[in-house]
This record gives sequence, C-alpha cells and structure tokens, in this order.
Amino acid sequence: MKRMIATGFAMLALTATPALAQEAQCFQNDQFLVIAQERLDDVGANFIIRPPAKGKIACVYEERDGDRLLGEPGDPLHYEGLAGRYLVLTRSTGPQGDLVIYDLDSDLFQPLLDVRAQDEVVIADDSVTFWQQQILGTPENCPEYAEHQGYGLGSMIYEERVLDLASVTVSTTGETRCAATQ
Repeated sequence: MKRMIATGFAMLALTATPALAQEAQCFQNDQFLVIAQERLDDVGANFIIRPPAKGKIACVYEERDGDRLLGEPGDPLHYEGLAGRYLVLTRSTGPQGDLVIYDLDSDLFQPLLDVRAQDEVVIADDSVTFWQQQILGTPENCPEYAEHQGYGLGSMIYEERVLDLASVTVSTTGETRCAATQ
C-alpha cells in the first residue's frame, strides 16, 4: 500500500512540474535572437543569445553549442529591449534599479553601460534615452521634497541622458527631475 501511495505521489509530481515552469520569451531582430527565461527560485531572468533564427522560432530555453549566456542567481536582470546589436536590461528587485546595456558584438561580453537609473527607458533604433541618478534631493532642489518626506520616502535628482548607439556616447539633454525613493 505504501508503495502505491509513493508511486501515486511521484506520478503527481511528474505531471505537476511543467505547470510550475515559466515559458521562455523570445525577442529577435536581424542581428540576434534573445531567449529569456524567468527564474522560479530567484528574481530576474537568464538569457540565451544567439544568431537570429530563420523561419519560425522555437522559443525554448535550451542551451546549444555557440550560445552566449547571460544572467545568474543574485543578479536580477530583466529584459527591456533589443536595439541592433545592443541588449537593454534593467537590474532591480524594487522601485530603484540600474540600466544595463550589453554590446552583443563585443568579445568581452561585459556591460557597455551599467548605471543607477529609473526604469523609464525609451529604446529607439539609434538611441536609448534614460533618467540617470545624480544627487540626493533636498528642499532646495526638489519641489516635491516635503511631500516625499511626508510619505516616509527620500528624494533623488535624476538627469535625462541619451546613449547614441552609432557613436556609443552618452549625452545629457539638460532635463532633470526629482523622484521619490525608498
């Protein structure tokens, strides 16, 4: 009887496992295919980067020879976009985080840009526009400072920046804003 119960639980576990798995998501342009798989036991995703698929994409997170892998436990990366050879990600477990951009053609496969930024990112074919963290907000530089304090929050000044993908240079637009922080 115990053997039958144990077998029953084993069969139930086998049939329940696929329902617990997250489906992979695929993103492709004419240069790269990115397959993202959210982690079940940790925040963030793991990524497979490979040449673009021809025809219909089998969006399955399975490593193959020649794949480049990105993501590891403890590094909460999230997909934002793919602009040419650049993979745009955010790193965050809450409201504040980082903008992380990889040049997928680079042999080093290290971030081209990794900065504290708000998660409001605009990705175009030739640029990435973002709000980079600059300095602490104060009553003098942040009109919303008292309101933020009233909610038990801090304030931070962010500056709008643009990464030009053709020249791989970051410039400022001159726009700033104050945002609440935890």
